[in-house]
Amino acid sequence: MNKNYIAYKSGADYAGAQELLEQEWSYLEQHRKGFDRNHIRGIALSGGGIRSASFCLGVIQALAARSKLKNFDYLSSVSGGGYMGGALSWLWSGLWKEPGSQSSSFGVGKDDFPFGTEGRNFQREDQKDNRNQASLLRHLRQNGDYLTPGNGISALSFFSIILRSLVMGFVALMVVSGFVFSLFYPFDWFQPGVATSVFFREIAVFAVAAYLLLHFAYMVLLSSHKKSNDSAAGYRWRRKFESLLPRVLKLALLFYLLALIHWFQVKLGGAILHVGGGSALLGALFGSIGGDSKWRKYLALIPLSLQMIASAGLMIFGLLVLADFWVNWLIANFPSSYLWITLGLLVAVTALARVLPINNISIHRYYRDRLMETFMPDAEQVLKGVDTDEAMKANQTGVHQFGLGDQGQAPYHLINTNIILVQSAIAKFRGRGGDNFILSPLFCGSNATGWRNSADFCGGRMTLPSAIAISGAAANPDAGVAGQGLTTNALISILMSIFNLRLGYWASNPDPKIQPDQNAVPSYLKPGFWEVLFRHRMNEKAEFVQLSDGGHFENLALYELFRRRARLIIVCDAGADPDYQFADLANAIEKARVDFGVSVDIGKEQLATLVPATEPAQSAMDYAVAEKAYLIADVDYHDGTEQLSKLIYIKTTLAKNIGADIHGYKRANPSFPDQSTVDQFFDEVQFEAYRELGWQIAQDMLSDKRVMHLLK
Repeated sequence: MNKNYIAYKSGADYAGAQELLEQEWSYLEQHRKGFDRNHIRGIALSGGGIRSASFCLGVIQALAARSKLKNFDYLSSVSGGGYMGGALSWLWSGLWKEPGSQSSSFGVGKDDFPFGTEGRNFQREDQKDNRNQASLLRHLRQNGDYLTPGNGISALSFFSIILRSLVMGFVALMVVSGFVFSLFYPFDWFQPGVATSVFFREIAVFAVAAYLLLHFAYMVLLSSHKKSNDSAAGYRWRRKFESLLPRVLKLALLFYLLALIHWFQVKLGGAILHVGGGSALLGALFGSIGGDSKWRKYLALIPLSLQMIASAGLMIFGLLVLADFWVNWLIANFPSSYLWITLGLLVAVTALARVLPINNISIHRYYRDRLMETFMPDAEQVLKGVDTDEAMKANQTGVHQFGLGDQGQAPYHLINTNIILVQSAIAKFRGRGGDNFILSPLFCGSNATGWRNSADFCGGRMTLPSAIAISGAAANPDAGVAGQGLTTNALISILMSIFNLRLGYWASNPDPKIQPDQNAVPSYLKPGFWEVLFRHRMNEKAEFVQLSDGGHFENLALYELFRRRARLIIVCDAGADPDYQFADLANAIEKARVDFGVSVDIGKEQLATLVPATEPAQSAMDYAVAEKAYLIADVDYHDGTEQLSKLIYIKTTLAKNIGADIHGYKRANPSFPDQSTVDQFFDEVQFEAYRELGWQIAQDMLSDKRVMHLLK
């Protein structure tokens, strides 16, 4: 038995995680004053990028101002909510202090909350602690455009990282594809030009003929063995036959594709050579069509998703045509040694790819570093008034080093990510595209993989900044919100994988039977480029698993709090939802019901109060406003406890009693408070608008006697 690993146990309580929770709760009982596993309280911070981080800060400030934050045992965060969750865990931990530091510790109370509790007007600097808190809040306000922080790091820096990934992917694809193509040409039956295309096509015809003959043979056998058709042997034989058919069809399609690639290469080879290579070919395949005005009216009839899928397919096809062109150019110029050239290049690229750590050369690393510098800075420098752009201490601090803060008051932080399982043998994981994968101070893992001790997981290399960045890795192949979206499409995912366009992270599988060496480092070759070639390995049995945005599974960070049967949950929903469809809430409730048997009682009448519906004439505004921005719902865990649990749901919406300053920002920015999550470049005014909205909504909520009774 491995003491550093807890396996998922089918049939065990808490959806197979009973042993995990027993150890977690024992830790909390030992280190957290007054912790009661039967009366757990949690705060959930939703996804939504910098918008969510700003809004959630305002809500938590209000709770701290009323001395209610200390009553919460868990802080569960996902995606953008994790930006703020990470910032708080970092400052609460005290790990930012220099040796011999005289800096005060931060806590969860009115006087020691890291970012102050005086709302928008928090500017008092008459006391040292007030100056400290004002400095930290100012640092956040002034660095909302964290992806392009300045001081030499600009939009061109981000573009350069993407360009590097594109070049690396292009070179790798050309070398691998070129070598495969070159293997066909030494044989005598190949002739130059279109004859090669004809040969490929003839093989495809034979494969199609074999496919049809198999069907015919099946029908003959079916009619001649009527009595054995219903036997166990007949049933197994039919299953084997039905699994064989797609393989023959795939073979036919492959050779038809090779025929088409070579035909294009021969016909367009001269054009490719004269206009500068791949850009002209790719433009001919899809770019010129979109740019021609006579085609626009027809393209408008095709859904954007289909256009993007078709573009991805055409781009992959174009790259393969270029690879074939390159091999034929080698044959023409180096007829006796072209195979050795392609083999030598393949060996060189493979050797390099084998040693390149894929997590360090993808755009994940850039994203991770920028988040860290804004939300987990070297706080000693900030407190001294230094406009620092470095985060040396957080960069080296493992997630296992964070507990309940250096005062023992902080809530236990659950960072939610998604493990990509699109090729899982388990239907539930495969259908959802993944499973909730937590990164926490004690354990990291999921139902699909089991849970590994955090100090041992990935050889102890999982840092808090990395965990927060993974939780917010929105752009990733084979992953989308609640398992849906364009990036879950196979063609688009293959293209993103080829060019390593991912914000996600390759981690060691927690299961010691599958990955005994937690110190193993994922490389650009394996699992990187290997993923493109063997997509069936993207499951819970792979040595390296891919982690992405937790919102790709559940975007409110409620899932693990429901698993722990929290008796009171406050959830901040700051996801972009301009049409008030409440999709994230619906997804969280559905997963809680299916996986944990939890019932959440929220009626449409309650939701209607959160939707801006009051007429402008009644609200004295030139736009609609909502009755309120929060609701209280009953939660039933069906665990034999008579007392119902409560969920307080807070929504980014404009209610009637929101202050004039927020309404002023709304008039100047009509899409507020649901500005696109693509906008990750907040200025000070935009950051403050969302923070103040969260503050005012939470103050309104805390004036509700029902809420204050629950928070006793």
